[in-house]
Amino acid sequence: MDFAVNIPTSGGSFEYSNLVYCDEISWEKQRRFARTVEDVGFDGVSVPDHVMTGTGRTTECLTTLTGLASETESVYLYPKTINNEFRNPALLAKAVATLDNVSDGRVKLGMGAGWKGDEALAYGYKWPDAPTRLRKLEEAIEVVTRLWTEDEVTFDGEHYTLQGAVCEPSPTQRPRPPIMVGGGGEEFTLRITAKHADTWNYWGSHEVMARKLDVLAGHCETYGRDYDEIDKSWFARCIIRRTDAEVAAVLDDAPRFRAENVDENDHHLVGTPSEIIADIERYRDLGIEEVVVEFVDFPRDEGAELFAEEVIPAFA
Repeated sequence: MDFAVNIPTSGGSFEYSNLVYCDEISWEKQRRFARTVEDVGFDGVSVPDHVMTGTGRTTECLTTLTGLASETESVYLYPKTINNEFRNPALLAKAVATLDNVSDGRVKLGMGAGWKGDEALAYGYKWPDAPTRLRKLEEAIEVVTRLWTEDEVTFDGEHYTLQGAVCEPSPTQRPRPPIMVGGGGEEFTLRITAKHADTWNYWGSHEVMARKLDVLAGHCETYGRDYDEIDKSWFARCIIRRTDAEVAAVLDDAPRFRAENVDENDHHLVGTPSEIIADIERYRDLGIEEVVVEFVDFPRDEGAELFAEEVIPAFA
């Protein structure tokens, strides 16, 4: 099982912040934390793709990842998850191919249809309805894949058109970097996953993930895709401390993560190392092969270091 750590791109007190000890994001906090998680033994670092998540600073995803590529040596670099509405897919293919070269072949590209319309509209992007965004996502994955694997690409789609496009330098990884599709839509997103993705990532309770995986398996059967070819990935926020009393102290600062305040369809990793291990084992038994965690105590190191010391070895 692989373990990656989400490096936040925003902090402070607003709707989408879950970081109780981070008033404002900074490059120094991001790079120091990325170095720490690599040093203690995590497999990857992920960066979300937002441009405006509140009133404070929000750093851009691919620029942040490029900086982290120069600050790390071994962790894979995971844009998770690219909002397809923000970039032409041909330019995205070029940018990520360059990043794969800069990082000596460490990129895994996460792609999604986007969900936070207000920031897109604020930046002047159009925000189509969900079915349209998903059809655009599927075309975008086709464009990126072809640009990474073909010498020259001409593409005439409903939403994107290319004429003799060349993506050189091509990615370092052969035949291409892996592509993750993020999202839980059962009719569209999981169908796109079955057709095109190397990895699927989502969040939620054990029951939610079990249901989504059943739907994904059904789409794989429809398209003749081997279900086991797709890596299954789960995202969770995490509060971990050595004792119940220490966990309770963090929950005093972050009460939204108390069990009584968590929606029944959501789930977070909250507890002592033995409790966290037991929790992850339940997801592993579903077939989850990658866990992406965001530590609620960022930029403090305590949670990440304890997780690496006690939890990761249980799944080696």
